[in-house]
Amino acid sequence: MRSPRVRAILTSLAVLGAAGFMAPRAARAQQVTTLEEALRTALTLNPNVESSSAAAAAATSSRWADWGAFLPTIDLRGSLSQTDFTTVTFVDPTGVSQELEDPITSTRKSSSGSLTFGLALLNPERIANVKAGNRREDAAQYRLTATERTVIRDVKRSYFEALKQNQLLEVSRRQLEARRQDLDVTEQRYRIAAASRSDLLGAQIDLSDAELRVLDSEDALSRALRQLQVTLGVPVTNTDPGAVELVDVDQVPDARPLEADVLVSNALRANPNLLALQMDREAAGEDLWSAKAAYLPRIDIGYTLGRSKELGRDESLFDFSPANTSDGFVIQGSWSLFSGFTRKRQTAQADRAQRQAAAQLTAEQLQIEKDVRDLVKELKRRSQRLEILERNVLLAGERLDLAREQYRLGSIPYFNLQQAIDRLTLSEQALFQERYDYLIGWANLEEKVGGNLGGGAG
Repeated sequence: MRSPRVRAILTSLAVLGAAGFMAPRAARAQQVTTLEEALRTALTLNPNVESSSAAAAAATSSRWADWGAFLPTIDLRGSLSQTDFTTVTFVDPTGVSQELEDPITSTRKSSSGSLTFGLALLNPERIANVKAGNRREDAAQYRLTATERTVIRDVKRSYFEALKQNQLLEVSRRQLEARRQDLDVTEQRYRIAAASRSDLLGAQIDLSDAELRVLDSEDALSRALRQLQVTLGVPVTNTDPGAVELVDVDQVPDARPLEADVLVSNALRANPNLLALQMDREAAGEDLWSAKAAYLPRIDIGYTLGRSKELGRDESLFDFSPANTSDGFVIQGSWSLFSGFTRKRQTAQADRAQRQAAAQLTAEQLQIEKDVRDLVKELKRRSQRLEILERNVLLAGERLDLAREQYRLGSIPYFNLQQAIDRLTLSEQALFQERYDYLIGWANLEEKVGGNLGGGAG
C-alpha cells in the first residue's frame, strides 16, 4: 500500500502547464495531453508508420499481377502505312541490271488491324508466384503491425522519459525552495550567534548548488520533450518547462503475475516481426519451387483476328474498316533443354534465400525469447525496488521533518540538516528513476510479446 506522502509526491506533477506540443496556446492546432492522445498522434503522423503503410499497399497492389498471369493476354494492334517509291533500275531475265528510260513513280498504301488472344496452358511458375505473393503481402502487413508496435513502444519510452525528467525537475525545485528556507533560518540563527559563519557559508553554497540542479533539470526536461515530439512526428516547438502539458499514467502495472514461459510462448506466436519472417521463409520456398519449374516444358495457345486492305494511290489512307479478314489459332510448346546453367544459378540463389530466411527466423526467435525472459526478470526486480524506494521516501521525509525542527531549536548543527535534505532528495530521485524506468521496461516487453500486457501501463 502506497503511503499518503508517497502518493502526494507521485501526483504532485500529474499536469504541467497548459500548452500543447504543436504550437503556442493562442494558435496551436493540436494538443497532446495524455499518453493515449500521444499514441494516436504518432500512429497518424509518425513517418515510419507511413512508410510501412506504403509498403503494405504496394504489396497488396502487386497481387493483381500474380493473379493476372492466369488470365489470357489481349493485344490490339493497328497500322496505317504509305510508301512512295520510284523505280529506275531493274534486272532483266538474263540477270543483267538495266535502267529504265522513264522512271516509274508509284505509291503503295495499306491498312490493317488485329486482335490477339494468348493463354499459357502449362506454366508451373504461376502457382508458385501466386503463393509467394500471398506470403509477401502477409509479411508486409505484419511489418506494418510491427512498425506500429515499435512506434507505440518508442512513444511510451519518450513519454515516460519526459515524465521522469519532469518529476526530477520538481524534486530539484522543491530542494531549491527548501534550501532558501534553510538559508533564512541559518541567517536568523547567525544573527543571534546560534550558528557559525561556516554554517552560513554552507547554506549559501547549498542554495547555489540547488539553483544549478534546477537549470540542469530544466534542460533535461526540454530535451526529453523535443525527443517526444520527434517520436510523435510533429514539429519541434516550444519545450520550455511549463510550456507543455503531460498527464501521468493512472497506475504502475504489477509485475508479479508475469510468467516468463507464457510470455515467451505468446511472443513466438504473436510477435509481428516473427510472423513477417515466417512469411519471408515461406515466400522464399515458393520462389525456390518457381526456379525449379523453369526446367519444365511450357505450352501456350493463341488466337488472332485480323483485317487488312490494300489501298489505291488516290484512296484515303484512313480506312478503319478493311475488307480483308483473317483468323488463326496456334498451340505452341517449348522446352528449354539447356540454357548455359542459368537455371541452376537461379535455383541456387532461391535456395540460398530460403535458407537465409529460415536462419534469420531462428535467430530472431532465440533473441526474442532471451529478451522476454530478461525483461520479465528485470520488471520483477524493479517492482521490488519500487516498494523499497517508496518506503525510503516516506522514512526520509519523516526524518527531514524531525531534523528541521531540531535545527530550528538549535539541537543539531546545520550539517545534520543538510544530510537529511540530501537523503530525501536522493530517495525521491531514485524513486522516480525506478518508476519510469519500470514503465519503459514494461513498454519494451509489450513490444516483444506483440500486444498490451494490461495492468494499467497504457
